[in-house]
Amino acid sequence: MKKIFHRTHDPIWHLQLGVVAIIGLQLVTAHSFLPTNKVILIALELALLFALTILTPDGYHKVSRTRRTLALFLTGIVTAANIFSLVILIDALIVGSSTLNGEELLLNAVTIYATNIFSFALWYWELDGGGPDSRVQTLKRADFLFPQMIHAYIASPQWRPGFTDYLYLSATNVTNFASADTLPVSHRAKVMMMVQSLTSVVLVLLVVSRAISLMQ
Repeated sequence: MKKIFHRTHDPIWHLQLGVVAIIGLQLVTAHSFLPTNKVILIALELALLFALTILTPDGYHKVSRTRRTLALFLTGIVTAANIFSLVILIDALIVGSSTLNGEELLLNAVTIYATNIFSFALWYWELDGGGPDSRVQTLKRADFLFPQMIHAYIASPQWRPGFTDYLYLSATNVTNFASADTLPVSHRAKVMMMVQSLTSVVLVLLVVSRAISLMQ
């Protein structure tokens, strides 16, 4: 008899909301801080998000390589655009190559910081345990160890992490430079959290402090 797991993870719209939040941040980002035309970039992201919605209309019932490829491609585009924005911002602050004033530079620093949180939440959500469509069936090799997996009185054995859990993990990693209650157990999870933390350090210690000094 086939064993059926209860769907305790977040539905697809939570992921969609995360991507929409990133697009909203890109809308307020200066054109000069994006790798291509803002309209083209956002249109591509919306097209990929729409394709994911069609491929996953009612949740994750089976592993879909097409869905996973599109999700990774979308996350990669978002991350690459944010890294480009960070490099341009650092150059603008150190070299003084930008025509933006201190307030505008600070605003772009905040959008990059927030995008960093959402983009890595997407990475964690998509990579942990083989992705959401694998986790809903069985969770054999987890990349992250959540408290609900350790303490039986917190959640049932069928509990699966959802996008909100990964968003919280991402937010605490960039503010504390370490996760609050979740442990990375695989090498790729540790590397990703390290990269995210280093990006946050650059923003907090260099970019934001320099932007504030320009405002004075």
